Amino acid sequence: MRRPLISTAMLVALAACSSTEQATGPSLTRGGESQVTRPLKGRCNVDVTIVRVGADGSLDLIEEYTCQISHLGRTHNTVVQSVIPTGPPVGGLLPGIVHNTGAFVAANGDRVNSSFTGTGVTNLANFTAVFEGTETFMGGTGRFENASGTAHIKGTAALNPATGTGKGQFTIEGTITY
Repeated sequence: MRRPLISTAMLVALAACSSTEQATGPSLTRGGESQVTRPLKGRCNVDVTIVRVGADGSLDLIEEYTCQISHLGRTHNTVVQSVIPTGPPVGGLLPGIVHNTGAFVAANGDRVNSSFTGTGVTNLANFTAVFEGTETFMGGTGRFENASGTAHIKGTAALNPATGTGKGQFTIEGTITY
């Protein structure tokens, strides 16, 4: 007699937990994943090669970044950067706009596409520069396939016109959604 009572109680409990809606489990498809916005922060060291110096003072540079960035790990990026003067030098300082596009390659090989637009000032006496602006993230590969976000970048660089090379560094801080 005790066994039927336990079975009946179990059926009542299961019926109370049931729903007329179809049960679903976690989705294994990429489109079913939720995107999460995460803080992004790091530092990059930059090797610079001067590709072209224009008569107007504009520069085309190849820059190779080596970075340590949260949610990407040890990261690399190679960009072609344009620096375009926005006016004449004032007190030996040349203002300009800075633009580049590239892709940060995360430690596991996933890539996140990026574009940078900012402003900078070059000291014509010693060829040092300061710059800052916004890095925008848009898509990529692997976990960054549908990535989006922005980050503030601020940094310095020093160029050697005799060798056509230079070094720089910058910090990056913002958010990335993937």
